[in-house]
Amino acid sequence: MKNIIYIFAVLTFFGSDNAVKKENATSDKMEIVPEYNKSLREKYEKSIEKGYEQLASNTCLGKIEDFLNLQKNKLQADFFSKLDSIRKVQYPNNDQDTSIMVDLTPEYLIKFLSDINLDSLIANKGFEKEYHFNIAPKEYSDPQICKDKIAVSFDVENCTFRLDIYNTFLVEPDWCTESMVVYGFKIKNNKIVDFWRQEAG
Repeated sequence: MKNIIYIFAVLTFFGSDNAVKKENATSDKMEIVPEYNKSLREKYEKSIEKGYEQLASNTCLGKIEDFLNLQKNKLQADFFSKLDSIRKVQYPNNDQDTSIMVDLTPEYLIKFLSDINLDSLIANKGFEKEYHFNIAPKEYSDPQICKDKIAVSFDVENCTFRLDIYNTFLVEPDWCTESMVVYGFKIKNNKIVDFWRQEAG
């Protein structure tokens, strides 16, 4: 009987010793993580966060109907301020009157905004409307048959609005020709940003 108790005590001792060794081995593995691995993990986690931030910033959250925000006085004033600034650069001698190009006026922007059909704007990702500006270069005329036009479109890829102003006038004997001014801009935080202006025609 003493032998059995002795064998049982020895087995219990070695068994508990093995359990302690296994526990220590496990805890050692968990605690001993090389410092450079921690550093790499932190860099990886930061790069993932940065990637998500870049993805969010590159994703266009705008919509074509945001163009209607130009009905707000402050945003509209910002638009024309940007337009005046760029015209001063493009026409340093203030001689735009000698050009066949016609820029958008506040009156026509307000008219265009009120004429926009929201359903058509959303469905077509743009809208256009004919007008008669009655503006022609010197020595030319602008009869009713020569229709002018304002058109807006939206590029979802880079979140940019494009606004085209077509001015058409008569070239004798009966040919209507047109010039065009194009604006590009974004609307961010109720401000006009990345504004540009080009002429064609």
